[in-house]
Amino acid sequence: MKKSEKESLLKSFFLFFTTLTILNAIIFILYFNEQKNSLHIEIFNKIKLYNYTFTDKDIKVDIVPIQNKKNLFNLNIKTNEIFAYFDIPNSKTSTLKIIYPYNKYREKLSKIKEKSLLYFFLSSIMLFILSIFYSIYALSPLKNAFRLLDEFLKDIIHDLNTPISSILLNLQILKQKKSDEAIKRIEFSARNISSLYGNLEMIIKNNNIDIKKIEIKQLIYEKIDYYKYIYPHIDFIVDIQVSQLKTSKDEFTRIVDNLLSNACKYNKQNGKIIIKIDKYRLTIEDSGIGIKNTNKVFDRYYKETDRGIGLGLDIVQKLTKKLGYTIKIQSKVDIGTKIEVTFR
Repeated sequence: MKKSEKESLLKSFFLFFTTLTILNAIIFILYFNEQKNSLHIEIFNKIKLYNYTFTDKDIKVDIVPIQNKKNLFNLNIKTNEIFAYFDIPNSKTSTLKIIYPYNKYREKLSKIKEKSLLYFFLSSIMLFILSIFYSIYALSPLKNAFRLLDEFLKDIIHDLNTPISSILLNLQILKQKKSDEAIKRIEFSARNISSLYGNLEMIIKNNNIDIKKIEIKQLIYEKIDYYKYIYPHIDFIVDIQVSQLKTSKDEFTRIVDNLLSNACKYNKQNGKIIIKIDKYRLTIEDSGIGIKNTNKVFDRYYKETDRGIGLGLDIVQKLTKKLGYTIKIQSKVDIGTKIEVTFR
């Protein structure tokens, strides 16, 4: 566990446990006072019963002058003494003082305290365990977010490293001699970085779409030329039945780019990709390794292999919704994947 995760866990635990302990202490005080009041009622009832029967050998009685009539028929608790005053028939100057054994009262009160403290101790242990559980549970989304961020950064670094290394290598070649091939490699490496940047930009931006007619054939063949250079072993089969398409160029280009990138990246040696476009839909079908969990494939950061960063299809789905399109995916392991984007 990382230092930041430990610190967050301890802070969360302290917050949970402190809050629950305070609530537990309040409940303990209320419970103790309730039990104490019940004990007072029990003792007063015994004293009151003694006033009529005089049969309890532990209770004592005394006759004292009347001090305050308001104290009659009430339980009085003083230092080392617990008693109640009752009037004496036909007496205006004296009252009956019935005294309950104070040691018995202290003994019963002590038992109530012990019982209450035991409940408080046991409940505190339970709250301690619950606080640990709640802290771990509350931090699990944050921990997953940190893990995803770490994986994301590692994948970004890896995906950036390849084109950047290619650019630096080919720049060294250019220094030694002029090479059209080196220039072309630098261009495609720069496009690779630009594509990665475009995906990241789509995540953080929410720009308004600009719908207009675009030259669809030119866009598709530019993308095919790019991927043919990177994946020369793949055969591209193209069937474009419309020359123009009314859509947002940036969003549609990003959709095509991500779908073709996946079709190439996860294809087999000497595989093929079929691209079809008519006025109703775009279809891209490959002969690649296929997808096991098609229901998860549009989740951000979901990957079935170590390749890629798990953003492409998540972005495709969001862009298709943004454009009002629908997307459907069919895939079989080791056979290939077919994705259909249906236009409005």
